[in-house]
Amino acid sequence: MKGIYLNMQEETKYEIVKSFVDNKSINFKNLALKLNSSLKTAYNLVKKYKEKGKAGFIHMNHYHKPIHTISESTKNEIVSLYETLGNDINFTHFKDILKRDYNILVSRSFIHNLLRFNKFYSPKSRRKTIRKRNQMIKDKLKNKDRLTSAEQSIVADHLLDSCDVHPRKSRSKFFGELLQMDASEHIWFGNTKYHLHAAIDDSKGQIVGAYFLRQETLLGYYQVTKQFLINYGIPAQILTDNRTIFNYNQNNKSSEERDTFTQYGFMCHRLGIALTTSSTPQVKGRVERLFQTLQSRLPVELRLKGIKSVDEANLFLTSYIKEFNELFALPYNLSTDAFEKVDIDKINETLAIVSRRVTDNGGCIKYNNNYYHFINQNGEMVVPYPKTKCLVIKKLDDSLIAIINDSSYTLEKHQIHRKDSILESPLKKERKIYRPPLSHPYKQQSYLNYLKNIRPKQQNNYTYEYR
Repeated sequence: MKGIYLNMQEETKYEIVKSFVDNKSINFKNLALKLNSSLKTAYNLVKKYKEKGKAGFIHMNHYHKPIHTISESTKNEIVSLYETLGNDINFTHFKDILKRDYNILVSRSFIHNLLRFNKFYSPKSRRKTIRKRNQMIKDKLKNKDRLTSAEQSIVADHLLDSCDVHPRKSRSKFFGELLQMDASEHIWFGNTKYHLHAAIDDSKGQIVGAYFLRQETLLGYYQVTKQFLINYGIPAQILTDNRTIFNYNQNNKSSEERDTFTQYGFMCHRLGIALTTSSTPQVKGRVERLFQTLQSRLPVELRLKGIKSVDEANLFLTSYIKEFNELFALPYNLSTDAFEKVDIDKINETLAIVSRRVTDNGGCIKYNNNYYHFINQNGEMVVPYPKTKCLVIKKLDDSLIAIINDSSYTLEKHQIHRKDSILESPLKKERKIYRPPLSHPYKQQSYLNYLKNIRPKQQNNYTYEYR
């Protein structure tokens, strides 16, 4: 029995059959139940045990490699080719090169596992993987261990700390010349993660708007925009990340579709704001550094105030922003103010969300799981034709307007249930009681008695005479 190794399943079958034979049992049905097999299989396993012992339970292909196993020579050839051709080839491209030039057919996952085992990294690796690789090289240098050729080239090219490089950038000259805007997900209060939308001036480092929401949405950025439009004015430029809220350009889209604005981009276009996006965090380092500071300080302030709801947190931000700006922002100078003043009445209309809808057979549209009727300027309900296309404009104050063929209508929410019912008795109208005036003929004598006997006693300074 020495030198025979079984896997877990084979070892279990062996122990059951061995116990069955050693106890000289004859109940093969019970054995089949324990093995979870047929009765014939139970007979065969007992027969194998008696003839071969433990070796009878080994699978016939146990020590045989699969027919599609790649040989060690092919593996060494692949590693040698990757090292020779250059370490700057990504793994998917390298798979295509092997198939095209060397007639080696392997999967991308096999190349990934093989090259990673030999300490090669794809140039398309994620940042987390590159940081782990750099840390491993640093540890090798510290322990004076031997480096591979790829690791030596990384050290020789001084690319070891490329992910940690943050080149310095000069501030903008004028206040309001450039605003950096972004959102940060964090457990700011309570036990739930929220997104803090914020905008900071690049010149003074002053927070010009902040707002909490559960998700990073257009509404959150609209609320931040409303704050700096009211408090400061229209900036010259806004720099933010490359989210689809601001930019949804794709390579497979036509030039006409690529020139189409997003809703936030169209708002900036109307106000004359230059909107710039970037997917690199270092480009908008001012707002990234702001969130690093806020994640350290703001949760403590919110906890000390006992704030546990998003409404309370947004209300607290108005006072906290002033304290933060007094502590961290540079001095404010009116002579360097580049904000352009804006009419406050137009802000609510400018910060609007536009959606497309189609009317149903009942002359209504569905918006946010509610049905709405069309009301014209005279307050009368209008019923459009079915399948009529319209634009729904939701202003920042949540009022809804629909536009059909250059005509605007107010949207009124459709009531699912009527307020009255035929099963309920109608409300009784209050009976109006008629009280005749004092000059009525039936009341004339009593009124004269009042003027003669009672009224003079109440006001002796006046004399009354009925005419």
